[in-house]
Amino acid sequence: MSHVAMLALEFGDANVVVTSLVLVFGMLVALCLIITLEGKMMDRAEKPAAPKPAAPKPAAPARQPAPAPAPAAPAVEAGIPAEVVAAIAAAVACTEGGGVIRAVRRAPAAGSRRGNWGDAGVVANTTPFLA
Repeated sequence: MSHVAMLALEFGDANVVVTSLVLVFGMLVALCLIITLEGKMMDRAEKPAAPKPAAPKPAAPARQPAPAPAPAAPAVEAGIPAEVVAAIAAAVACTEGGGVIRAVRRAPAAGSRRGNWGDAGVVANTTPFLA
């Protein structure tokens, strides 16, 4: 038997291979199109409708609001640098949408050998199981 005869595919084998390749890639293209269309439909559904412009109202006399009093500086425990207090204030402002920080103090020593970060990890990873 020659090497050419061993490597040659019969017509039926080639037909199966070509048909399989065409079907697989055709379905991949179809899935890409479906996912793209669904994404566009979701984007349209999430966009709010443009508000209609309101009729102009007569101008009221300008009145200056009284300036808000500046919040008092937070009470800071000794040994905490001002940079840390500023970072804490920025984090609170970002997560809470503003607010006033009244005091900054160190957390009490952890009651376990894991430390504060380890305890926070345990709480974060086990909370879903407690509900």
